[in-house]
Amino acid sequence: MTLHHITDVYSAARKRSLEGFLLSLGGPSLLTFLGLDSSRCRVVVTLLHGNEPSGLRAVLALAQERLIPAVTCHVIIASTAAAATRPRFSHRMLPGQEDLNRCFGPGGESAQFQLAGAIKACIAKLNPECVVDLHNTSGSGPDFSVSISGDNAHQALASCFTSRMIVTDLRLGSLMEQSFSGPVVTIEAGGAKDALADETAVCGLRTLFTEPDIYALKHRVELLHYPRRLELQPGSTIAYLDGPDSATSVCLRTDIESLNFGYTPAGTHLGWVRENGLSDFRLDDRRAELSSYFCVEDHCLFTAVPLQLFMVTTIADIARSDCLFYFIHEKR
Repeated sequence: MTLHHITDVYSAARKRSLEGFLLSLGGPSLLTFLGLDSSRCRVVVTLLHGNEPSGLRAVLALAQERLIPAVTCHVIIASTAAAATRPRFSHRMLPGQEDLNRCFGPGGESAQFQLAGAIKACIAKLNPECVVDLHNTSGSGPDFSVSISGDNAHQALASCFTSRMIVTDLRLGSLMEQSFSGPVVTIEAGGAKDALADETAVCGLRTLFTEPDIYALKHRVELLHYPRRLELQPGSTIAYLDGPDSATSVCLRTDIESLNFGYTPAGTHLGWVRENGLSDFRLDDRRAELSSYFCVEDHCLFTAVPLQLFMVTTIADIARSDCLFYFIHEKR
């Protein structure tokens, strides 16, 4: 599989709507913005998930400004088919396909793994000084970054977009986990329906494009280390309601997204469970005890210790196929 290479991005973007720009690409694409310094390059990957349009919207905005970057910048637009499927920008991936951002590790020969392999090969050939994977969060919430390293180079790269960084030890087969010639960070710009997410993506991308020294820290970055994932057990069901439902394994509060990145004290009510226990849940780290973080009383789910939650979603399909949310034990 090869990516469509578009070298005249300004003409491709001229007078196009976001939908028109997407449809004009004709498939997964590599867009090249020739920089003032063509001896160096940077890579941005976006639309790994078809329902996360802020990155594509930012690319279109800068192309329509005819912005000339400080160094050559390449943008890979990935899940064009999922994004183009009606309703536009509503499908994370096509039905029956794997999550593309779980296909960058070994272990598959499907179309999604082939596309991930083509993206990896393209980035390796470009030999960039940095890679940014630009996303929207699954639910509404503030911007942050994720990396497997919290060193100065990764913090500086993240600071183009945000002041928060999650340093993770999770290995899920994501692009961010791969080894390239420079630092790699994931940027979560905020929810796809959050106007601020588009602003974060545009402003951050402009900084990434125009900053001559990408390793210069723009501002202090807060580091949060080693999150865990709360997942549903296979076969368990989930809904987002204002009360329990006897037909559903787990019901989470409809306003649970309001807990994104806030301080969540012990005893915070998260929802309801049909079974009076934690049997419908599991952690990514199977050695950890669920009861160290959560508890159930009279079919109500609570936090057992202070937590900081993020990537909280109210999209049931994502909660089932990926996770309910990530969390860090907030030791205050």
